[in-house]
Amino acid sequence: MRIAVPAEIQDNELRVGLTPDGARQLAEAGHEVIIEQSAGVGSGFADEDYLGAGAKLAASHAEAFAAGELVTKVKQLDPSEHSLLGEGSTLFSYMHTETRPELARTLLEKRITAIAFGRVRLPDGSLPLLAPMSRIAGQMAVLIGAQLLQSIHGGAGVMIGEAGGAGRTRVVVIGGGTVGASAARAASALGAEVVVFELSDARRAALEEILPQVSVQAPDPVLVAEAVRDAWLVVNGATVPEDSEVHVVTREMVATMPEGAVIVDVTADLRGAIETSVRKTTHTDPTFVEEGVVHYVVPNIPGVVPRTSTQALAAATLPYLMELANKGVEQALADDPALAGALLCAKGQPVAADIAEMT
Repeated sequence: MRIAVPAEIQDNELRVGLTPDGARQLAEAGHEVIIEQSAGVGSGFADEDYLGAGAKLAASHAEAFAAGELVTKVKQLDPSEHSLLGEGSTLFSYMHTETRPELARTLLEKRITAIAFGRVRLPDGSLPLLAPMSRIAGQMAVLIGAQLLQSIHGGAGVMIGEAGGAGRTRVVVIGGGTVGASAARAASALGAEVVVFELSDARRAALEEILPQVSVQAPDPVLVAEAVRDAWLVVNGATVPEDSEVHVVTREMVATMPEGAVIVDVTADLRGAIETSVRKTTHTDPTFVEEGVVHYVVPNIPGVVPRTSTQALAAATLPYLMELANKGVEQALADDPALAGALLCAKGQPVAADIAEMT
C-alpha cells in the first residue's frame, strides 16, 4: 500500500504523523511510504532519517496528498487542504468533524474512507489514540498557566505551588477525564491546592483513589463558584458544546477571580464549559482577556512539545496503521471493532450517525 504523510500546516503545529521508525516498519512490511519534504523537522526528524528508513520524499504538500492510497497525518484538514484529498483515498487522522461540517461534506463528496483517531475505542471504553495527547495537554495546560502567571510574561507574578509565607495557590480543574487527571497530577506535584470537578460518580471515586491529595467534587454551581473565586488557574478538560446555554464556569464566576488569573481551556473546539472562552486562539496569538482574566484557548496544545507528542502519538497509531496497510482497509475494519467504530464514512457513504445527519 502507498502511505503518504503530509506536513502539518496549522499555526506552529510541528508534529508529524509518522516517525522514521514507523516508516521503517512499514517499508520492511513491503509498503511504500511517502513523506512530505521537511515534514518531520519540527519534531527533530530530518529528511535523511526517513530516507534511511526506506521512505521517499514528496516535494510539495499537494504531491504528498496525491501520492497516498492511505493518508495519515495529525490534525484535521485545514480548509485549504480539502481540494488536495485524492478521490476515493483513505484518511487516518484526527478529524473533529463534529465542529467542522464543511470537512464532513468534503469527505463525502470526494468518496473518502475516513477513520478518526479520536473515535478509536477499546472494549473498556478507553480511547487509545486520544489518551496520549490528552495526557500531554493536561500537563502542559498547568505549565502554560504557570508561565502566563509569571511577571516576565505579563502575568500577576504568582507561582503555581507552595512557598513559605505565601501559602498554596489554588488550581481548579473542570472535568476529571484524562486531561483533567493529568492536569491535577501536575498541579499537585508543584504543590498547588487542587480541586477537581467531575460529573460522574464512578470517575470521582476513581480519582480519589489515584489522586488522594486532590479534592474531588461534583460540579455543583455553588461549590464551583466558591472554588473558582480564589483560583489563580482554571484548567478546563470538560467537553460541553460551545453553543450550550449551561456553563460549568459562568461569566459571573470568572469575574470574581483574582485580577490576572488564568484560564486554560484545553477543549478549545467545545468551549461551552467556560462561558468566557468566547473564541479559539493560536500559538502565535495565544491569549485574550475577559473579566480581567487571561484566557488561553489554543486547540493544539500538544504541538508546543512536538517531539514528545509525535513520539507518543506515533507509538499509539502505528499498530493500527500497520493493520490498515497489511490487511487492506476493508479487511482491517472488518476485523477490528475499535477501528470500525472510528469510521466516519466509507468511500463517501456516511457511517457515523453524526455524519449521516449532515447529508
